[in-house]
Amino acid sequence: MWFVTVLGPVAPTRKTEDWLEAATSLLAYRITYNITDQVLALGGEPDDDDPGRDQWRQELTEALRHW
Repeated sequence: MWFVTVLGPVAPTRKTEDWLEAATSLLAYRITYNITDQVLALGGEPDDDDPGRDQWRQELTEALRHW
């Protein structure tokens, strides 16, 4: 459910590479941080103080606004 909500059911005909990069990064983020939320693509706000995670989350938030 979260995937389609954020990225749509299929890749767009234009900017497909950008869409694929965003989708891949999002999946990597979810796997890396064990995100299991079925609704929120990035899960809830992280509890830890991990600057790398915060940066990645910000980048994803910005990238996903385009889709």
